[in-house]
Amino acid sequence: MKSELAWVLLSPLALLMAVISKVESLVIYYIQIALFGTWATCGVVAGIAGMASAPWSGRLKAVLLRIAFGYFVICAFLIAAYTILLAFQLEPAPWNIGLTLAAVVLITGVPFLYFARKRKLLEDQKRKG
Repeated sequence: MKSELAWVLLSPLALLMAVISKVESLVIYYIQIALFGTWATCGVVAGIAGMASAPWSGRLKAVLLRIAFGYFVICAFLIAAYTILLAFQLEPAPWNIGLTLAAVVLITGVPFLYFARKRKLLEDQKRKG
């Protein structure tokens, strides 16, 4: 029950992340809002479905966790690639700060993969047991 309530209460934070972002392109801003809003809505629906003991809620949560992990991994690789490109320019750039930021973003996404795998293992045990 705690997990479902957490999904209902914390999923809208993804939409809040998109709303407060500072991207230069208005098109990218609206794409972010649409994608993060869809993810947040699915998270709330998964939480409510879990409270109602719907059998598909666990699978939806696992998919959402994998999507969140993928988001952080892609961001980490993009930050690292951009930083490495800055390192090869003639101007001195704080490339070590950029690589550290990339590592922190990547580490932030690891718990999402852990929880998705844990949920999958629990589902497999329920099927066998």
